[in-house]
Amino acid sequence: MYQVTIKNENEEVIINSISTDIESPRLISGSINHGINTIDNFTFKIATNNIGYNKLNALTTLVEVLNIKNNNLEFKGRVLLPVESMDSNGIFLKNVTCESELGYLMDSSTVYGDYHNISVRDFLKVIIDNHNSQVDEEKKFEIGNVTVVDNNDSLYRYLGYVKTFEAIKDKLIDRLGGELQIRYENGIRYLDYLESIGEVKSTEIRLAKNLQSIELEKDPTSIISRLLPLGNKLEDSEERLTIESVNNGNKYIDDIEAIEEFGVIVDSVTWDDVTQVSNLLKKGQEYLKENNRIKKKYKVTALDLSTIGLDFDSFEVGNSYPVINPLMNINENLRIIEKTIDIYNPQSSTLGIGDKLEDIKDYQLNNIATAKEVKTVKETVQTTVSALNSVSVELNNTVEILNNTNENMGNLNEVVKANVDATNAIANTLISINNKLDKLTRRINMEV
Repeated sequence: MYQVTIKNENEEVIINSISTDIESPRLISGSINHGINTIDNFTFKIATNNIGYNKLNALTTLVEVLNIKNNNLEFKGRVLLPVESMDSNGIFLKNVTCESELGYLMDSSTVYGDYHNISVRDFLKVIIDNHNSQVDEEKKFEIGNVTVVDNNDSLYRYLGYVKTFEAIKDKLIDRLGGELQIRYENGIRYLDYLESIGEVKSTEIRLAKNLQSIELEKDPTSIISRLLPLGNKLEDSEERLTIESVNNGNKYIDDIEAIEEFGVIVDSVTWDDVTQVSNLLKKGQEYLKENNRIKKKYKVTALDLSTIGLDFDSFEVGNSYPVINPLMNINENLRIIEKTIDIYNPQSSTLGIGDKLEDIKDYQLNNIATAKEVKTVKETVQTTVSALNSVSVELNNTVEILNNTNENMGNLNEVVKANVDATNAIANTLISINNKLDKLTRRINMEV
């Protein structure tokens, strides 16, 4: 499904072919890692009998991974590090790491400059123009679509001497948000800087369909349940403005729901430019409301059924998909920010889901809802077990009647006994599930 091609100057060589010919070149293994605002990588192992074994040169050999099924380039970049090794059996191979074209932005450095009243697009153009002036033609970028803006669309920035990619991250992405995307149009490589890449898709990641595993982490470590807001320094003093004069004599702002859930957790936040007590109280209240949200992070392993024609959409970084797992009370659109593709097992993709924020009230309600959902499933299983036990008793009675009334019906008797055994096996399986649900219920109640 994935054809891998390397290029050195004008020579192109296929090192992983889709051909059914047994003599066609094959890689031992290969894995592609995609992310947002990261330099993607492709790692693979190659044996000495592969035509490309001695043609992998650090930083100069170009690499493309083509998805033959949909004709999409899954990876485009260069060899970063080929490492030759020999195993205990005397077999030689190379472990090769490649980086995507965003890595070209690590080949140049910004120069000093002080920029006033400049738009986001123009500031990015200053950085990219400087990059283009330092690198070879095949590493240059054109500025594409820029949809990120600051509040006034008038930046004040200075540049020092750092790698171009680091400068973009520090001076733009970390301060304004937004996401980078490389796009080709008419053979021209464009660098887009967008508020957000990707789309909302309808293809579900659902338990009992294509969801293999899901890991949910809820991180409440940034919660502040009692906040001390501090303003500017008072005259001729290190003491700062506080809010007790407009807050019933109390310097603190309490988040009652957070205290009930996590206890008293005290911290302070300082606003040097706030000189009015009423503004300080407002700032503190707004900060507490925004800060006290639980970070949820997911790691998902799902079958990409589009590879075998059972789903319309494949899973792509930046896109959002409905993720449904009733046992964990998950039913929401989640956005993929990371994806790992095994080129020999493409239907199984490991997906990283970005942080989502959850209010403390929702955090409490979701824990309760999850416990109820497990209880409902447990009760359903218990009812099914009871019904199966009743069927089993009836079948046993039927066997006894048949034995007493007609000794010549041995064959039928054996069939009924077989049904009894099968029913008992199903009942035992459901009892096992019920036990697991008991353990899950206890874990939820203990919040572990």
